Amino acid sequence: MTSTPLDHPALASLTALDWNDTSSILAGCTTLFDAVASEPDLLPALVQRLPGDAHLAAMCERYDFLDKLVLADLPHPGIRVRLHRYRDGYFDRPHNHRWNFASNILRGQYRHRVFGRDDAFTEDLDPDTLVPIHERIERPGDCYVLHHTSVHTVQAQADTLSLLVRGPATKDRFLILDREQHRFFWVYGQAAETPQERAAKQMTADQLVESAAHITNLLKTPVGPAA
Repeated sequence: MTSTPLDHPALASLTALDWNDTSSILAGCTTLFDAVASEPDLLPALVQRLPGDAHLAAMCERYDFLDKLVLADLPHPGIRVRLHRYRDGYFDRPHNHRWNFASNILRGQYRHRVFGRDDAFTEDLDPDTLVPIHERIERPGDCYVLHHTSVHTVQAQADTLSLLVRGPATKDRFLILDREQHRFFWVYGQAAETPQERAAKQMTADQLVESAAHITNLLKTPVGPAA
C-alpha cells in the first residue's frame, strides 16, 4: 500500500489522546506541531493533496476573511486537523466552541483575547461588558490549548497561517456575540446544517485550488522576525 502524508505517526497518535484533558491534548498535539516544524515537506504535502481528495475538499470552507482547510479527518469521530488562512481585515466576535482544540501559529500573528469561562455567556449578555483576563500576541511557533468552555476572540494579520487540531464535539452548538450590532447567533455542527447553509460556506473547487496554491507559496517563504 502506498504511504501518504495522512499515514504520518504524529497524525495517527491524535486518536490516543484524552480529549477531555488539556494536558494530554497539549502533549499530543505538540508532537504533530514539532513534526510540521522539523519536516518541511509534511505540511505542503497535506495541503497539495486536498483538491484531489473529495471527502476533505467537501469539508473546506471560505468566509469573508478566512479559509478553513481540513487537512485530516481522523477515523476517531470528530478529530480533525485544519489549516486556517487569515486574510486582511480578519477579526472574530466573542465566542466559545463545541470542542477542545490546540492551535499552532505557523506564520504571521494575531491578537488573542480570552474573556474567561462561558458559564454566564448567554444571548442577553452585552458584549461590551466583557473584559479580557488574558491578552497576548500569538506569533510563529506559539501554541496553546483552549477548553470548549473558554470565551475568546482573535484579530489576525493578513496571511497569518495557523494549524488547529480539534477534538470530538462536546455540545451541539456554540454562541457568538456581535459587539457592533448587539446581536447573537448560534452556530451548529455540519450535521445540523441545511444543504443551503452548507453550500454557502463550502469552498468551490477553484477556490480550494487557489487557496492551496497561495498557502503553498507562503510556506516556501522564510518566516521573518516577529513584528
